[in-house]
Amino acid sequence: MRNLIHALAQHLHRYRRLRIAGSLAGVLWALPLSLPGLLLALPVRMMHGRIERLTGSVPALLVRGPLADWLLARHPFGPMAAMAVGHIVIARRHGLTSQTLRHELAHVRQAALWGAAFPLAYLAASAWALLHGRQAYWHNHFEIAARKAEQHFPSE
Repeated sequence: MRNLIHALAQHLHRYRRLRIAGSLAGVLWALPLSLPGLLLALPVRMMHGRIERLTGSVPALLVRGPLADWLLARHPFGPMAAMAVGHIVIARRHGLTSQTLRHELAHVRQAALWGAAFPLAYLAASAWALLHGRQAYWHNHFEIAARKAEQHFPSE
């Protein structure tokens, strides 16, 4: 029994190390996407904003403040509650729901998987939807997956 417990503890320790290594690899892989997010995060923080570290299936930074509110209200595609830029989630100070956060964290996971190719893959998914007579945003594969994640968040 003691050997079984010891083997299980070693297995869990290896699993944790692999999970940390995987998270770090995802962060590095998506770094070209996260850098613009960090460039947005710095002025938000300097203008009375907050930056919070989010832990979970993927690491992320949550950035909120008056400047974030202003930027999201004037987004070129229309007002938004939040948006993910690599591993950076920029969100309004008020009204950020857990559902919206789960949606944006799905995009963070997508960025960690696709890396610098994510914007191109996202645009290709929108083009595919348009070519098939569908709406570019609502029928984009990445948005469909993010909407599913709003309801079914992976366990931490």
